[in-house]
Amino acid sequence: MRVLISFLFIFVSLYSKDLSVTYKVSFGIFGKIGTAKASLHVKDKRYKIKVVAKSSGFAAFISGDREEVYESEGFVKDGLLIPLEYKKTVQNSIMIGDEPSLKRYIKIYKFNHEKRKIIAFKTKIRGKSISKSKENVPFYAKNDLLSLFFNFRKMFPDLKIRKHHILYAVGADKKTGKIDIFPLKKEEFDKLISPNSKKLSFMRIILSDKIFSSKKGELYLALDSDGICKKAVLKDVLFFGDIRGVAVEKDDK
Repeated sequence: MRVLISFLFIFVSLYSKDLSVTYKVSFGIFGKIGTAKASLHVKDKRYKIKVVAKSSGFAAFISGDREEVYESEGFVKDGLLIPLEYKKTVQNSIMIGDEPSLKRYIKIYKFNHEKRKIIAFKTKIRGKSISKSKENVPFYAKNDLLSLFFNFRKMFPDLKIRKHHILYAVGADKKTGKIDIFPLKKEEFDKLISPNSKKLSFMRIILSDKIFSSKKGELYLALDSDGICKKAVLKDVLFFGDIRGVAVEKDDK
């Protein structure tokens, strides 16, 4: 049973710092259903981004303590993050016969920017059964989802989306990598989640992928002046409808 336990984030401060933000993820009458922690570490022009999302309470019970981890690693060049590897890991507990077992799915994308090629390596684990495969990604993109959002301020310095934009990243649409970004009014966002400060920037993003078990990866985001996602709504999540996330803790060093 695929259950959302977090939402995608935008997190675009200065690369000279180590940053982390923790989010509480909730759904209506169920209250808190999970937490997510996003972090960025940069040292010697190498970077690593990591998002760990865990279910809790009712969501943990029906999803088998589902956990999702997203990681991006690469180097920094001219103020931009250039990914070399993007990794997605999803795991939860299942029953095989009368025995509890672990189900895990790992997908690692390897970038070759010179040849404009990306190769995906997949591993599926179900109890003692392990299968592996390899495939060429049918498109090339300079970013994965995480590096793209950290690079967001370079593309939109004032964080204002005034018209429809199309971007591309590994981790979005499986065939094209396409991401649609649309302008969003404060009034539209406030209908989905509690009212926000006028100083925030708002946007709607469609990833065209079932990220965190959503129908098509449709996100409504509110960013502060530093580019930190303060609140978010992920639309049409399996069994839950709309899921809401709120930043509850920020740590920068």
